[in-house]
Amino acid sequence: MLGPEQINLSPRPPPVPMEGIAAARVSEQVAKAIGLRDNQIVRGIIEDRGGLLKLVLNNRELDWDDSRRFKPGDRIDFRVESSIYGRSLRPILGAEVKVASASIPVPAALGASPRLLSLLYRPVMPSMVNQLFRPQTMAPFVDQLAAANARQSADQLITSMQRITPDVVRSGLLSSGLFGEYMLMQQGASRPDLKQFLRNLLKSTAPNQARAIAELTGAIDEIESRQIEGLQAQQNRELSYHFVLPFFDANPVSVHIEREAMYADNADVDWVINLHTETDSLGELWLKTTLKANSQLEMILWADQPGSVDIARTASADLKGRLRDFGLELTKLTLLDARRPSIDSALSGPGQVVDVRT
Repeated sequence: MLGPEQINLSPRPPPVPMEGIAAARVSEQVAKAIGLRDNQIVRGIIEDRGGLLKLVLNNRELDWDDSRRFKPGDRIDFRVESSIYGRSLRPILGAEVKVASASIPVPAALGASPRLLSLLYRPVMPSMVNQLFRPQTMAPFVDQLAAANARQSADQLITSMQRITPDVVRSGLLSSGLFGEYMLMQQGASRPDLKQFLRNLLKSTAPNQARAIAELTGAIDEIESRQIEGLQAQQNRELSYHFVLPFFDANPVSVHIEREAMYADNADVDWVINLHTETDSLGELWLKTTLKANSQLEMILWADQPGSVDIARTASADLKGRLRDFGLELTKLTLLDARRPSIDSALSGPGQVVDVRT
């Protein structure tokens, strides 16, 4: 995964999550009591409480193992995040704090890049990448832009839903735009990916096509924001790959692969794969798959169109057999005739900041 300095944005060191410093876990009860919401930026302070360094938010002590790396009085900014593992406070570098460990230098020019700040604090919103790569959107979009190599690039990156295989999914991840700069740095060349494709379309867009420019820019921002999310996860020994698989004969599939922090004493951690798509025949679908260390799977499917759950139930026996062919055992399948619950987007939009100064 990429560091912000590898995203070809600004050469100045931007404010990024603190390398090697773990997020502070917060229970839902505490988060509710303090008033924390996703994507808020909150500030805590390190205080000496009975000889122990504690993180204090709004006069509430929080247990945080990395408090010992700071000194009393240090103020630290955090970004509030939610994942399948609960709420967490992700520390980010600010001007008021210096990490005690000499192995983690804090550049003097931190805070200089509004571009990286906008990506780091990008509010939750519908996926622009998903919208652009719908077949009915992308085909006329490419024709309208009249990009000479746009059609050829699209054919390299977009496949058929009928030919989906594990190798196609793997190739889709590598071509998602998450790894382009890393491959360029490691191999001296990068394979075609969605971000390069979108950048080429943007270069071919006439200045008076304001809507097209806004859509392409938003999609590129989304991919680069996902790159930074992946970096944040890696710095805490977690993994997070959020990308889109496009198809020319079906709507794209949004994929989010997560793995919680892995340490020597918890090597048997779960992997979680979340999928979301919309089809003409089945409606909107959400699938959450949990892969256990013993190759056992648990799945939850949400479907908002009447009858889709019945179709899934009929196909469940065939699904179990296909999974067995790959050495996987489906131990639990839950089918829900409803939309997948989600957090109200109004609670995570821009401007949602809480004052937790002590």
